[in-house]
Amino acid sequence: MIDIRSVSKTFSNGTVVLNDVSLRIAKGELVALLGPSGSGKTTLLRVVAGLERPDQGEIYFGDTDATRLSARERQVGFVFQHYALFRHMTVFGNIAFGLEVRPQAARPDKAEIRNRVEQLLDLVQIGFLADRYPSQLSGGQRQRVALARALAIEPQVLLLDEPFGALDAKVRRDLRRWLRRLHDTLGITAVLVTHDQEEAMEVADRVVVMNQGRIEQVDVPDHIYDHPSSPFVYQFLCNVNKLACRVHRGQAEIDSGLFIPLGEEYAQIEDTPGLMFVRPFDIEITSPDHPGTFPATFGHQAMLGPMVRLELIMASGQILEAEVTRARHGALNLRPGTPVGVLVKQKKLYLTEDIPVPTSGRVGGGTH
Repeated sequence: MIDIRSVSKTFSNGTVVLNDVSLRIAKGELVALLGPSGSGKTTLLRVVAGLERPDQGEIYFGDTDATRLSARERQVGFVFQHYALFRHMTVFGNIAFGLEVRPQAARPDKAEIRNRVEQLLDLVQIGFLADRYPSQLSGGQRQRVALARALAIEPQVLLLDEPFGALDAKVRRDLRRWLRRLHDTLGITAVLVTHDQEEAMEVADRVVVMNQGRIEQVDVPDHIYDHPSSPFVYQFLCNVNKLACRVHRGQAEIDSGLFIPLGEEYAQIEDTPGLMFVRPFDIEITSPDHPGTFPATFGHQAMLGPMVRLELIMASGQILEAEVTRARHGALNLRPGTPVGVLVKQKKLYLTEDIPVPTSGRVGGGTH
């Protein structure tokens, strides 16, 4: 288990990169640290690794206070984005390196090292590359070598800092699925840093969303997607429409004279500002005279595989994005400038930046 206790870190220029961060990671768990650049996720990983010292707080590995232990003493394996392989060594030599440089008393003999490296080559499915040099490998193959090298020292914890960030989209998808299977096989405690929401959701047991040096939310992928705890989390996890509104007695005014009915829980709220978030696939497009809709004009479209993203322009000029299937798009027969009716099927409403308000499920929209 990794226990991060009230860790803070400020850089020499005065930038606060970690602000009282606490997190527990269970033994055998794979946790993703997710957030934009500058959120503190990589610094937190380096603090866990022993590559950075916190200004305040402690890091425990199980019952051991590791705060002042070196990275070597913590027995962590680290995989970086840019591989960091030794160019003059073969694949075999790179993987064996961590074992061969151990102090003599702790160093396995040559036969044991060879056996260990061969097992790892089979585990990461690159046994046929043992005699090649890094320059002869693809990006995905190099990252598998880097992972095998990190595993060779039998670490307590595996730390991965944007390990697939330098790879193309298809290789990223293939490798992250492979990483998840590998983790399930080994059962090792692992922490993955990523800014890729899809990657975090697909790979991790739990996702930790970070923002400006703090943890915004920690949860399993499904729950964090369905129940984001703040506007920041909602916006960061996926493409979403954001509508400023004022809530008054069960209705949200999203434009002058344009209202969306809300549930009973909002019936007693009077003239309170809020933010409404609507995901593109939760917008239904109908005819302008359809009951319960509000008006908009079709602008542009973009083909996204089986889906089509549509740009809808409200009377105020604000643009909404909707996503429909290709079959639905064909049935709508839209042209630029076509008037449409917009129905909001589901939304998330926050009365302030900090306090989430439960939604009442499916809602309709209309002018009153």
